[in-house]
This record gives sequence, C-alpha cells and structure tokens, in this order.
Amino acid sequence: MGRIATALLVAAAGAIHLYLWFDYFHRVHVVGTLFLVNAAIGLVLGAALLVSGRELLVVAALAFAVGTLAAFAASTHWGLFGYHERFWGSWQEAAGGVELAAAACASAAWSRSFTSA
Repeated sequence: MGRIATALLVAAAGAIHLYLWFDYFHRVHVVGTLFLVNAAIGLVLGAALLVSGRELLVVAALAFAVGTLAAFAASTHWGLFGYHERFWGSWQEAAGGVELAAAACASAAWSRSFTSA
C-alpha cells in the first residue's frame, strides 16, 4: 500500500509541475526547464514504482520529494536562477502538500523494507 501511495503522490507532483510548466513556467529561464525535468522524473518514477517495489525506486522517490521541496524552499527564500517564488498560494500549497505526503509515504515504505529484510 505504501509503495502504491508513494507512486501516485510522486506522479501527482510531476503532473502538477507539468501543468505549471504549461500554465506559466515555460516562460521562466532555467527554472521553466527544471519544472519540465521535474515533471518528467515524477511521472516516470511514479510509473516505475507502480510496476516495481525495488528499494532503489523508493529511495529515489524520497530523494525526488525532498529535493523538490528543498528547491522550492530555496526559491522562496533566496531565489533560484534569478527567479524568486512566493511561499504561499494555491498551487504552492497543493504541490507542497503532495510532496510532503510523498516524502512521508516513501519514508514509511523504505523503513518497512528494513523490517521485512
């Protein structure tokens, strides 16, 4: 269950970034490209997790979620490649919530792999 939830949340984070790329971020130098890369990684990683529960994929999902949150935090605090994001907003909250949930599910799924070994 944890692996499937993680897969769906990671894919949802990727889908949100894809939507945001089409909506606005395709116009933002460097950060727009990073949104597209994030979307591709999230969607592919989510699909891979649905097919396989390999521990490496779960760790990759955790790294994806935490890395995405870290990039968002850096963008809101210091700016990222010349772009300064707002911390609050409907899409920021949606993406942040999905990424936090993905990180929590991936952490739980990864910790279960230690107890079942």
